[in-house]
Amino acid sequence: MSSNVQPINFEAVKSISEGNALNGRNIVIVDVRGPDEFSAGSIPNAINIPLPDLNQELDLSPEAFKKKYHVDLPKPNSADTGIAVHCQMGGRAARAANALESKGYTENLYIYSPGWKEFSSKI
Repeated sequence: MSSNVQPINFEAVKSISEGNALNGRNIVIVDVRGPDEFSAGSIPNAINIPLPDLNQELDLSPEAFKKKYHVDLPKPNSADTGIAVHCQMGGRAARAANALESKGYTENLYIYSPGWKEFSSKI
């Protein structure tokens, strides 16, 4: 994972999940855990894109992505939007961040490494 990925903490993720912007950007929270893990509990307003499906889903047209996930896919390096990735404890999120960087996300990419394990213990 490169230095372009910006780590965020519980307070930031909680604020984003409540619909607040981060650094002036509207952030889409992407949970890269499996569907069973996601359905057992998730950060409010997060979308689930399991890590094995991430590259394929990022290649969807903007219209198809919105139809499937009900949110607009942020554009790489958008000043107005961004993506925050998380998983259970950080490993899959780090791999997801690498995949997003390879798609051009550098300035608007965030990672919540403590993941669902921390979030679920604080809510």
